[in-house]
Amino acid sequence: MARPPSIAVIMPVRNGMPLIRESVESIRRQAYSPLEFIVVDDGSSDGTQQYVRELDGFCTRLLQRDGAGPAAARNAAIRVAEADFIAFLDADDLWTDGALHALMQALEENPSAGFAQGLIQNFRVCPSGEKEFFTLPYRFLNLGACLWRREIFSTVGLLDDSLRLGEDLDFLMRCWEKDIPKAAVHRVILHYRRHPGNMTRDLSGAGFGTVRVYKRRIERIRMGLFDPDAPRRFNEHAYLGQSPPHQDGVIASNRPRG
Repeated sequence: MARPPSIAVIMPVRNGMPLIRESVESIRRQAYSPLEFIVVDDGSSDGTQQYVRELDGFCTRLLQRDGAGPAAARNAAIRVAEADFIAFLDADDLWTDGALHALMQALEENPSAGFAQGLIQNFRVCPSGEKEFFTLPYRFLNLGACLWRREIFSTVGLLDDSLRLGEDLDFLMRCWEKDIPKAAVHRVILHYRRHPGNMTRDLSGAGFGTVRVYKRRIERIRMGLFDPDAPRRFNEHAYLGQSPPHQDGVIASNRPRG
């Protein structure tokens, strides 16, 4: 019997304690094998490295960087990963149970798709300690809701590590420019945690990061790397973000039946 395809889970982190514990447990609960777990510590000073080293061999590799940013951290892990597929999870977010199996099933059912993308739901932790989900499930450009064939990073290139914000938008835009199909998974894959740290980061830098991403696209047009007038199979807005179900504009897969 052929072995299942291997997945490398890449987690960039900087001062991830204590939230990283819950994120790692959500990876363990995937019960997926073979799994390669690569943590890239980007200059933590809060005991994150010690926690990762004490994971009893669950962490395959611990790479150390010093404040290079999340895109550079992810790229470092992509370069050393040996698995057939690549997944990303931030150290404060959570995967739902069975997320990796659902994403892998979508790619197996849609061999022309370069990646699978599921739904996201935002949550916060109340003072009581209970999780409060305050959005409906939605589809948006978050790398943690996706599973990627590793050859995509040869076709599209690595993440733009000059971008401290917006690197996910930039990468998805380049996938769309290359006309790479995606498989849409119609279930929640990622629980996105809202807390003061990432809310401040989002509000202060989102607009500036988006401007830089579109400047990168203009540069690609000027260099002849992207023709904005060329016909494409997929609607860009549907490809990058939320769309009605009939407009997923990609390869529909794993839609609940009934």
